[in-house]
Amino acid sequence: MLSRNAQGLYWISRYLERAGHGCRLVQIQYRALQDRTVQELDRTWLRLYLSLGREPLGGRLGSNRDDDDFMFADAYTLTDDLTFEPNNADAIRNCIAAARENARQVRNVIGNEMWTSLNLLYLGMRDLGVEDIWTDRAGNFFVNTQDSIRGFFGIADNSMYRDNGWHFLQLGRFVERAQHMTALLDAQLEIFPSARRHVEPDWRSLLQIAFARGAYSRLNSLDFQPGAVIDFLVSDRLLSHSIRYALEHISNALDVVSEPRLRAVEARRRA
Repeated sequence: MLSRNAQGLYWISRYLERAGHGCRLVQIQYRALQDRTVQELDRTWLRLYLSLGREPLGGRLGSNRDDDDFMFADAYTLTDDLTFEPNNADAIRNCIAAARENARQVRNVIGNEMWTSLNLLYLGMRDLGVEDIWTDRAGNFFVNTQDSIRGFFGIADNSMYRDNGWHFLQLGRFVERAQHMTALLDAQLEIFPSARRHVEPDWRSLLQIAFARGAYSRLNSLDFQPGAVIDFLVSDRLLSHSIRYALEHISNALDVVSEPRLRAVEARRRA
């Protein structure tokens, strides 16, 4: 496969996985506005930004902890920063735009349905601002965007030939997932050290970000012990957002895409 095509497919999936993760982070944070205290929200915003390795454009996080109105204004500003801010390369809209641009450059190796799905996703948010989604329940926007991203990968699952192009798409997706899950767990342990008395909602929300609360509860009842939560998100091989699951998919993809080169090296060695 041409390196340009491989690179394009790899970055399409990385950018879409990054956008989906950003949607999930903000969706869970938005949901928490309904029942968490200002102090608790401060810490979960800090976890979110720490995991992304950035600070808001306005400077360091911090709020008036006695003012609920300030809390909602703060959430509005931070949501804008993470979703639509032009100067944030990892903002959700910028990631969708970058995925679309990579897709445009490799139209010859993706089907019309994949291109149409991604193009419609981009066009649907191109002219939006935070004021457009905030008045219509911001949570719906992030859920719908995640659904569209999953729809793109679903089309790929059903339509792509399982050659190297498919495996580069998988490689990008799971490299991104492994990185953001590792960063999220690092941030969780920094903001909510496991040796300290824990607050269950902080650990439940971590599981929710990883689409893991239901599976965890079936295996561990409702005992949200930090050590058990971390172990589940790191090493469970059946959980699609665990680090182990991502690493196994990375390994499988690398085995496939490197096989032709290994065969060529072996042939030269024997010649």
